Amino acid sequence: MRIRRATEADQTALATLRADPEIDQFMGIDASPSAWLWRHVPLGEQSAALTDLMVTDLAGIPIGLVSLWDRSVPHEAAELSIWLGAGHRDRGLGTEALRLALRYAFDDLRLHKIYLRVLEYNVRARRAYEKCGFVVEGHLREEMRVGGEWHTLVYMGVLAPEFEVADARLGPMADDPRVPPAFA
Repeated sequence: MRIRRATEADQTALATLRADPEIDQFMGIDASPSAWLWRHVPLGEQSAALTDLMVTDLAGIPIGLVSLWDRSVPHEAAELSIWLGAGHRDRGLGTEALRLALRYAFDDLRLHKIYLRVLEYNVRARRAYEKCGFVVEGHLREEMRVGGEWHTLVYMGVLAPEFEVADARLGPMADDPRVPPAFA
């Protein structure tokens, strides 16, 4: 697995991957005629993200996206969002992509903290976040209405030293991208 900066040329591949209804479910987007607006993935000058990172397999085929949102300048923190397309989940790839993105955020961008929001029912994502050192920092009860029901939004965060411990505990990845570099 690799990560690289996403470009506007990636838009078609991302739109195809993003058309997955399971992503909507875990992002809290109800199926509706206007849901297509949420499926558009702005990149480059259209994106408000600090950086958008394309997640690819070893052959360079796109499988998902990690974005870091610069929400708290100058406090060296960013909000993270991640999603993988259909066929790329339940195999540990999300955890690997998360580790690569966190290495980039802490080592290259020199950030101090990464935080995120996740719906309480997204157990698979929460498990991946916890493996990478994220801890629960708070809950917003009945914050999002999905499928006609109210759900709690969980805030999680990880500090650079916490991630270093978690990353070391997880050990090397099958194809440890530090040699050659994971980020092109």
